[in-house]
Amino acid sequence: MALPASTVSLSRFQIKFFKDQPCRFHKHTLLSACHQTSRPCSMKITMAQFSEPNKLKIQINIVRERLWEAIPDSFKDLPWKNTEDVMLQRLLFVGKKALKWSLIGLFILSSLSDVVFSISKNKELMIPIGLFAGCMMTDFLKETSQELFPNSEERGLSWHLVGISCFFVLVKFVSAYFALQGQLFLLHVANGGLMQVLWLWRNILQERDKGNVETASTDMGADD
Repeated sequence: MALPASTVSLSRFQIKFFKDQPCRFHKHTLLSACHQTSRPCSMKITMAQFSEPNKLKIQINIVRERLWEAIPDSFKDLPWKNTEDVMLQRLLFVGKKALKWSLIGLFILSSLSDVVFSISKNKELMIPIGLFAGCMMTDFLKETSQELFPNSEERGLSWHLVGISCFFVLVKFVSAYFALQGQLFLLHVANGGLMQVLWLWRNILQERDKGNVETASTDMGADD
């Protein structure tokens, strides 16, 4: 008795299906095994990366401790905090002096160039007029600032004079947008104002120094 063709084809399909199954299982096991082996490797790499900085820190601490032990005790007992404060005060003092003299030198060069420019344009009369107007303007601004901000009188009018000097520097820059006669007048007004600011600042510093000397002498007399 002969079997139908459909049953024969079905049996062949089942045989092929079961033949292919071990290969798929084998591939799956290989992939899972590779994945499992890659995890320990990555964990080892990350642990090594984390351990290297710790070792470096430990070595740095060891070297620092050995250097500190090698330093003599007399050198360790020096007042380093006070020395640091003194050095900072010295640096600030030198920086203030350098800034002050550099600004004064820049002002002198600028004033001389303005005078030469006025002489070259045959406008010599603008020089005294502008300087006088600048000096008068500085005195007016100083008195006005004293009335508006009386609390800063205790600081020796320093901030008043800083504001006035910034105003005259701005006038020098703005003068470039005027005609020749107006430009020269404003330049010398600014120069006269800055000259008066420097004069007032000098007087304030002298008064402050005198006050410090008087207080020091009174303290010494009280101690005696």
